[in-house]
Amino acid sequence: MKTNSSIFLSISFICCVQFVNGQDLLEILDNEINDTVRYTQATFKSNRIILGQSVETRKKGSLEFLLGTKYWNRADSEADRGSFAADLFTARFGMEYAFSDRFTLGAGVASFDGIIDGFGKYRLVRQREYSNKVPVSITLFQGTSFFTRSYSRIVLPESSDRFNFVSKVMIARKFSHDFSLQISPTYLHTNSRQLGYETNDYFALGLGGRYKLGNHVSVASEYNYVAGRNEGPQGYNTFVIGVNWEVSDLMLQFSATNAVTFDEAATILFGPENFNMKNGALHIGVSATYTLHLRKQKLNPNN
Repeated sequence: MKTNSSIFLSISFICCVQFVNGQDLLEILDNEINDTVRYTQATFKSNRIILGQSVETRKKGSLEFLLGTKYWNRADSEADRGSFAADLFTARFGMEYAFSDRFTLGAGVASFDGIIDGFGKYRLVRQREYSNKVPVSITLFQGTSFFTRSYSRIVLPESSDRFNFVSKVMIARKFSHDFSLQISPTYLHTNSRQLGYETNDYFALGLGGRYKLGNHVSVASEYNYVAGRNEGPQGYNTFVIGVNWEVSDLMLQFSATNAVTFDEAATILFGPENFNMKNGALHIGVSATYTLHLRKQKLNPNN
């Protein structure tokens, strides 16, 4: 009888020890899962919302190719009309490379005014999933553009007169799987007023958003407000709305805007007309973005 009791007590003790160890292991695993930082992915589909930059930076080793085109009519003072039979055309080709998950450099060239542009952007803060500790993503942007075209009525004696500079702090939040919103306080500096600007320094506020309609289709829009400027001959605030079609690493964009160019500075500052379908103000855009991954991606949320 004593032998049976000893065996029973031994088995009970072993079971209790195993149960306690199992509970400890489950608790450790639960803590590990809770301590793992998961960052929000794909606040926007690409480095740009439509024309303007987004908070997104690609994974390290990603090379993004961009081809953008715009079509619009000449302003017709005798006929109050807008037409989709385009009189004018401009295009931009650009490349953007991610040197790390947070840092991207890019450059491009456009046919309109022969504009060459370049930029750098750094992902300062990344929004966290399932946590209110970091509710937004923040990316810093610095860009510049250079006009290569010669003007018959404008004298630009120095090469430095052809430069524009843009600094942005982009703050965005992905509110749900479908909806993302971004706000961008912006400072712009133009080296010369001969290009039609009222002053050398401007402050602007950009607002952009994206809403997914399905697995491969989304709508996006941007608006840029320039402070301390009366809209008119010196420029109108720019607005763009478009539809994105996303297939794997390829994205096609179809948009309408009153911005003529593709470079960041002129896109914000120079809307020759208010957004409408009259007087050549409506510019139809068709763009393609393709991402090439040159490095194998690591399955690590902390990269």
